[in-house]
Amino acid sequence: MKNTLIIVSGMAATGKTRFAEWLSQKIRVPLLSLDELWEKVETTMIPFTQYWIKCDDFMKHSSPLIIEFGFWDEQKSIINDLVEKYSYQVINVHFCASMEEAHRRFNFRREHDMGGLKPQITLEQYLQIVKQSKDFQFGDCVIRVDTTDFSKVSYDDIAKHIQQFVVGAV
Repeated sequence: MKNTLIIVSGMAATGKTRFAEWLSQKIRVPLLSLDELWEKVETTMIPFTQYWIKCDDFMKHSSPLIIEFGFWDEQKSIINDLVEKYSYQVINVHFCASMEEAHRRFNFRREHDMGGLKPQITLEQYLQIVKQSKDFQFGDCVIRVDTTDFSKVSYDDIAKHIQQFVVGAV
């Protein structure tokens, strides 16, 4: 998996973080989660500069890497610069769901996982939040995962698809 970047992208509340953490453990590849970094720096601004520096640090050593966030098109040029600079192949696992289901999960998470500190939002507000990340795709291999019904999603099948691409690309 040398020189492989796995981008886990998609809309909020579609299961990106859970999958990225699972995949990181399964294939023993480090995970850089922008949300996790954001929580550590305790700011309202997304710490993109620090994130891309950390990505560069991993990639300059030809280390395989998983990155996870609700990326949007504005980040493509930065990702592309890193990929070209270090000759990485890219696999993008993109998560989506019906807007209604993702909105329901988003509000559930705000109420339960965030201690009820965040107010509920309308579907229209949710659509504004995810409009840039819902269609993101980047890389040599794009795997789209519909998580509207989590019971139909197989992490193992996604991991096999990734492995098949990596073996075929060598």
